[in-house]
Amino acid sequence: MGRILDAIEDMGDLDNTLVIYIQGDNGASAEGGPQGLLNELTYFNGVPEDFAEILKRMDELGGPNTNNHYPIGWAHAMNTPFQWTKQIASHFGGTANGLVISWPARIKDKGSIRTQFHHIIDIAPTILEACGVQAPAVLNGVPQKPVEGVSMVYSFDNAQAPSKHRTQYFEMFANRAIYSDGWVAATTPPVAPWDLKGSFSPVNSHLG
Repeated sequence: MGRILDAIEDMGDLDNTLVIYIQGDNGASAEGGPQGLLNELTYFNGVPEDFAEILKRMDELGGPNTNNHYPIGWAHAMNTPFQWTKQIASHFGGTANGLVISWPARIKDKGSIRTQFHHIIDIAPTILEACGVQAPAVLNGVPQKPVEGVSMVYSFDNAQAPSKHRTQYFEMFANRAIYSDGWVAATTPPVAPWDLKGSFSPVNSHLG
């Protein structure tokens, strides 16, 4: 990523380049289990690893002879203050990731934080609006489905702007949640609804 940005800067185009950097594709993974793994593929193939063997080969972790994975405790720590982990789509520990947007020529409120709710489906609408392009209704004679999501451009210079992404449903492996106008309700595992305006974490969830 750094080399790409350096190359764009060398071309003199960095100020007018929209950069959208997403920290990951999901929350930290719990697939390492309680003890961690020498080879993550053993988990996917249902082959248990012997803890004594892991300890014996500890110095190999991170090297070319392992495809290791951290223990589940680290997943929960990395997802703090959110609850749960990757695959648990009902909780932000499974879905929330950091996002950084840079566009020096357009964004004047530099280095500030935004708290509006947004989802991965908002990336394409953001790029389209930034470029001044309308998504085609028909492409090569084939009618296109409407582009889902909401552009984030409205928030670039207004930190207090109300979120335009008002409702979002999450589900994976029957772990379900819904966001609506600042509130989140989740099930499997269940938690009382919480207000994102008060806290990103459901630790202080309540019925209201």
